[in-house]
Amino acid sequence: MRHRVLACDYDGTLATQGVCSDQTVEALERVAAAGIRLVLVTGRTREELADVFDPGTLFEAIVVENGAVVIDVVTGTEELLAPRIPSRLVAEFERTGVSPLVVGRVLCSTAWSQQPKVSAAIAKVGVDRQVVRNRESAMVLPPGISKRTGIEAALRALGELPSATVAVGDGENDVPLFAVAGVSVAVANAVDALKARADVVLTEPNGRGIQSLAAAMVAGDLGVLTALSPLAG
Repeated sequence: MRHRVLACDYDGTLATQGVCSDQTVEALERVAAAGIRLVLVTGRTREELADVFDPGTLFEAIVVENGAVVIDVVTGTEELLAPRIPSRLVAEFERTGVSPLVVGRVLCSTAWSQQPKVSAAIAKVGVDRQVVRNRESAMVLPPGISKRTGIEAALRALGELPSATVAVGDGENDVPLFAVAGVSVAVANAVDALKARADVVLTEPNGRGIQSLAAAMVAGDLGVLTALSPLAG
């Protein structure tokens, strides 16, 4: 089987407004039953994900915090791929009123409207951090950390290759994920910058698009999707 792994973003891809439908979960279950390994790659923290979705044993690996943390689904242990967020930077965010503020192990996130405050706080504290956009969110991460670093670490643990991976997403932060995948797929509601990087653009959004992708992967015929893609030809 050429495509052995399906790597999925969560928000805006599997989920609509944070909710993953039963039909989408069932489609992923059919993918797993066909022998294709599932990896979840999200910008959410572990706690944020747990608030909206119980992946159970569906995914063989889960990457959270936009590639900074890989969860072993068997043991529940976490591998941090970068240093923890400095407490003094979090304190400066709080002092300057950055809100909302989500603090993970490595990542901090807030609304994109808070980006000027975030950048000013980073400069004042003098730590080496980048601000990454994900639609209307701003994520603070160490340089070099992206969904690419996360998926590469997860695939190494699984003994799989990026070339055998199909990646699907919707936001700007999925561009590094697409850069390493053998096949990249954007859902119909993806931002234009991601669609421009995709091998396939699905004709349906969110979970409905995932259901079409799942059916094509189970059938072993991604060419059907390519024929339907607005980028085809």
